[in-house]
Amino acid sequence: MNPDYVPLGALEQAGVSYGGGRQVTRSAVLDDWLAGVGAEVYRAVPFSLAVIGWEVSDFTHAAALGGRAPDVRQIGYLLPQPGGDVRYAAANL
Repeated sequence: MNPDYVPLGALEQAGVSYGGGRQVTRSAVLDDWLAGVGAEVYRAVPFSLAVIGWEVSDFTHAAALGGRAPDVRQIGYLLPQPGGDVRYAAANL
């Protein structure tokens, strides 16, 4: 497993109930929550790119994006910004 990848199933291991035993579908609410977690992680351990969504491992790389999220997004992007913050560009498909 990629050490920079947090599988959704790991949430239950951390005590976060997200599906109540049901199959989980994509959720903007969950994506937004994960983006908040990612922003907090960035404050402690800066990264060049974080992505949120299904099967995102090796989806893209920070260098390929040039600091900008695509206009049409199947996944969410957390991109570092000047001044030490990150910008979340949510999935829009």
